[in-house]
Amino acid sequence: MDFVNLRKTGNSWEFATEADLEDFVWANLKQLLGLIPLKRQYYVKGQICDILALNEKKQLVVLELKNGEDRYIIQQLTRYYDALQ
Repeated sequence: MDFVNLRKTGNSWEFATEADLEDFVWANLKQLLGLIPLKRQYYVKGQICDILALNEKKQLVVLELKNGEDRYIIQQLTRYYDALQ
C-alpha cells in the first residue's frame, strides 16, 4: 500500500485531508475492496462523485468518501444514483 498522510487525533488517527483519504483509497481500491477503478471526481448533472468503480460482477459502485462525520451522506448518494441513471 502507498504512503499514508495521517494525523493523530486524541487516541486515534485520521487522514490529514479528505483528498489524502481519496488518494489512498484510489491507489488501493483493488486491495481494499476488490473493486476496479474507473473515474475520480466524476462530474454528472451537477454532482461530483468521489470514485466510480466496478465490482466483480461489472456493476457500478459509487464511493463517496468522508474524512469526518456527515449526516447527509445518504441524501448525497441518492442524488448521485439519480444523476447516474
